[in-house]
Amino acid sequence: MGKLFKFFVVFGLGTLVMLWSETRAQLKCELTNDPAKIQLIDDDVKNFLRALDLLGAERDWAAIIQKEYLDKASSGLKEFLREKGFKAEHFVKAIRQRREAYDSLRDLPKQLALQEKTIRGAFAGLKKIIPNAVFMPVYYLVGPRPGALGEPSEYGLMISISELDTDIEKIHLLLVHETIHVQQALTIGMAEYQAIFGPKMSLLALSIREGSAYFLTLLSTGGHTHKDSYDYYIQNENELWNRFKKDMNKRFPGDWMWKKPTDPEQPPDLGYIVGARIVEAYYNNAKDKLKAVQDILLVADYKEFLNKSRYAEKFLEK
Repeated sequence: MGKLFKFFVVFGLGTLVMLWSETRAQLKCELTNDPAKIQLIDDDVKNFLRALDLLGAERDWAAIIQKEYLDKASSGLKEFLREKGFKAEHFVKAIRQRREAYDSLRDLPKQLALQEKTIRGAFAGLKKIIPNAVFMPVYYLVGPRPGALGEPSEYGLMISISELDTDIEKIHLLLVHETIHVQQALTIGMAEYQAIFGPKMSLLALSIREGSAYFLTLLSTGGHTHKDSYDYYIQNENELWNRFKKDMNKRFPGDWMWKKPTDPEQPPDLGYIVGARIVEAYYNNAKDKLKAVQDILLVADYKEFLNKSRYAEKFLEK
């Protein structure tokens, strides 16, 4: 999850109370409450593929990428380039290193079109558990880094893909996960949302923030974004929880998320799973499930939420 858009809304406890005129003034995209009306935009992918077709041994690759891809950028791609600082040279270097991976993208527009029904269905599932959910346009992009990267911005959700080895059939899970981060920001306000990347940063805070998106994605779609990590954690839950407890107040996440762990046997991003289990415990203990989801979106005191979840209690019983 990357840096979010910079705008403010008014929220009420337990519901998303939005001032639509003020929100539109702050954002540079239109929001919708209707999953059927979400814009799914793949113009940048098509422009990149046209540029790729023009690359030859004797040609100026940077000039072609600039003219055919970057100069024709959508609002989403422009923001992606601005945030990441990517230039034509970054794409040229990536293509030279991984030409086969980029060539595999020729079927991407067709594959994305085939996933549209699943994507809209996943957003509809999210709306069942967050009735006031709002949705941004989705921009499919091609980036210079391997894998798939999802990130909200003022212009919409930016989904960067650089190889078709990425499991396109699971892209709806990435889109829902990032959309939940948008709902979190709408609910608690941007100052509080950004605080865990500053003065409130801790492994526990980051894990509950990401774990909330993980659990609510699972709840609304039935799908896992990190299935191998989830299974590994469940199999070793007692041991891993005791390790996590010792680290949870540390300011930075260490091996728990966003990097390859030093232990080759440990799968990545276990912090997401710890957070998801904490959130799941809170949800399961709640009588009012709709309110529980809103409580999860409202989390700003992460130690208090851990206590309220009663997740740690089951380890005391063993």
